[in-house]
Amino acid sequence: MIRSDYLDRADPARLDWARWALVALAGSVPLGSALSNVLTAVVLILLFCAGGFRSHWGVIRRNPFALASIMLLGALIVGIFWSTGERDEAIRVTEKHARVLLVVFAVVLAVPRQWRNRAIAAWLLSMAITLLLSYLHSVWAFPLARATREAAIGDHYIFKHHITQNVMMSVFAGACLALAYRAYAVGKTKLAAAGVVIAALAGLNVLFFVAGRTGYLTLLVALFLPPLLLFRGRVRWYALGVITAAAASVVFFSAAPKERMHTAIEEAQAHDGTQKTSIGMRVEFAQKSLQLISERPIAGFGTGSYSREYCRVASTPLWCEVGHYNPHNQFLFFGVQLGLIGVLVLIGWIACAAYVLLRVDPAERTVGFVLLATFLIHSMLDSPLYINTEGVWYPLGLGLLAAGYVPASKRLTSALTRSTEGHSG
Repeated sequence: MIRSDYLDRADPARLDWARWALVALAGSVPLGSALSNVLTAVVLILLFCAGGFRSHWGVIRRNPFALASIMLLGALIVGIFWSTGERDEAIRVTEKHARVLLVVFAVVLAVPRQWRNRAIAAWLLSMAITLLLSYLHSVWAFPLARATREAAIGDHYIFKHHITQNVMMSVFAGACLALAYRAYAVGKTKLAAAGVVIAALAGLNVLFFVAGRTGYLTLLVALFLPPLLLFRGRVRWYALGVITAAAASVVFFSAAPKERMHTAIEEAQAHDGTQKTSIGMRVEFAQKSLQLISERPIAGFGTGSYSREYCRVASTPLWCEVGHYNPHNQFLFFGVQLGLIGVLVLIGWIACAAYVLLRVDPAERTVGFVLLATFLIHSMLDSPLYINTEGVWYPLGLGLLAAGYVPASKRLTSALTRSTEGHSG
C-alpha cells in the first residue's frame, strides 16, 4: 500500500491470490455458509492489498451489471434514512444485501477467461460431489448429511436445505447440458454424452430424491433453455420435444411430483388466513405486503421496515411471528421497503444482467440465462438476495458469467484490428 502506483496498478501476485480465493469461494457455496462468509472476507482483503483501484474502476464502469449492483446496494443504504423500522434491523438488511457487491468483485477478478473457467469448474465439482452424496444417502443415511441430522425421512439433501439444493441442482443440470453442447461442437462426443448423462441424473435427483416444489419449476426452465439458446433448426425442436415428452411423463405417470403439485394447488385454494401451509403462508404474506405497498407506493417504509410494518397489519400475533422475517418474495420485499423505486431498481439490476449476458460466450450466456431465470422463479417464492447461501450464490455466479462482457466499442475495435491485420493505410 506504500507503493507509489498502489492506486493505479494492481500487484500481479496479490491479484492472483484474490482470484484463487474467488475460485475457492465459488467451490464453497454449495458446501457451507460459514466457509463462504470467511472466503468472501478473504477475497475482499486480498483485493484491497493488491491495489490498482483506478484500473479496477475502469473495468467496473464499462460493465452495466456491476454498476447496477452498486446502485442496488445504494438504494438500500439511502432507504435507511426514512425507515420506520429499528436502526439495527435496517443495518442488518443492508449488510445481507451488500453481498450483491460480489458481482463487482467477480467482474474485476474474472475478466481473464481461465479464471472464470476455474471458478465455474470449482462450483461444478462441488455440485457433482453433492449429487453423488445425495444418491449415496438414498441407500445409507450417513451422519454428515443434513437430512440425516434433521431426520427428514425419504429426503436426501446433503449440505443445504432441500430447496437450496434443488435450485442449485437445477442450474447444475442446465450447465451440464450447455457444456455438453460445447464439447459436441468441438468433436468430443464422449464428453458430451457424459454431460447429458450427468444432467439427467441431476434432474432425477430433483424430481425423486429431494423434496421441494420450487425445484420442479427451476428444473423445467434449466432443461428448456439450453436447447432453445444453443440449437438451431430441426435439432432445436427435436430436443425441446424430447424434454417436453419427458416432463409430461413425469407429470402424468410419477406419483410423488404429481402429488406435491396437487398439494400446492389445494393449499393455495384452501387458504383462509388460518391454516399455515407452505403455499398458504406465501399467499398471506403477499396479501399483507400488497396492502403495505398500497399505503406507501412510491418510496415504501424504508430499509429494514418490513418486520415492524408486517406485524402492524398481521391478523394475529402468531402470523406476526411466522411472517416478520421476509415475505418470501424478493419483489414484494423491496416493494414494502423501497416502494416502486426499489422494485424498479431490482428490475433494472435483472435487466442489466440480461443485457450483459447477451454479449458473452454462447456457453457462458446459456448458463447465465439459466441462472438468471432460476433467480426470477426463486424471487417469486422467496427472497434469495436476503438468504445466506442464495445471497452469495446468485451475485457470485452472475458476476462470474458477466465478467466475460466486452463493450460494443471494444468488440468493434477488436474486429477492425483483426480485419486489417497485415495491411497498411
